[in-house]
Amino acid sequence: MNYFTEIQILPHVIASSCLIVAIVFYYIEVLKSERVLKIEKSLLFWISIGVLVYSIGLIPFRILRNYYTNLVDDMVPLLATFILTIFMNTCFIIGFTWSDKKQLY
Repeated sequence: MNYFTEIQILPHVIASSCLIVAIVFYYIEVLKSERVLKIEKSLLFWISIGVLVYSIGLIPFRILRNYYTNLVDDMVPLLATFILTIFMNTCFIIGFTWSDKKQLY
């Protein structure tokens, strides 16, 4: 296996899974507290929404691109990655502009 030319799928899936679990724990913590009332003003909420959707959406396309290269057109994973990146960055922009500057939790 050549690490310079082949896509490393296992580290990406493990890292994305750990990130998804951490974000779910953050949401559980927020739901148990009173911060849920002002969650739309939290910068961390918008960043976690963007990263969560990006991570969940990118895992299947990484697996497809690595194992089924002859069955999948290259434009489909590329377009999906582009759309997920646009969504994630839009969530970041919304979070930076709409969040309350005094409380960053």
